[in-house]
Amino acid sequence: MYIVPLSGLESLPSIQGADSVAEPKKSGAALPFQDALREAIQEFGEAQKSAELDAYALVTGDGVELHDMAIRSAMQQASLEMTVQLASRAVSAYKEVLQMQI
Repeated sequence: MYIVPLSGLESLPSIQGADSVAEPKKSGAALPFQDALREAIQEFGEAQKSAELDAYALVTGDGVELHDMAIRSAMQQASLEMTVQLASRAVSAYKEVLQMQI
C-alpha cells in the first residue's frame, strides 16, 4: 500500500509595502482596515502552521490528541474564511468607489 506524502498549503507571503503606507489617524473604537487585514492574515498563518504540525505529529505518531487536532483545524478554516471575507469586502468596496460619479 502506497501512502501519499503530506504537503501543506503554500504559506501566504507577508503584505509587501504595508508598512510604507501612511498611518491613518486612529479613532477610539474603529480598527483601520489595513490592521484588521494584517491581523487576519497573521492569524491564518499561525493557524495554518499549527494545523500542519498537528497533522505531521498525527501521521508520525507523536501522541497528538485527535480532538485537539480537529479544534485547530476548525480554527484554521474559520481564520481562512474570515480572511477571504475581508479581502472580498475590500474588493467590493473598491469597485463601489470606482463606480462613483464625480
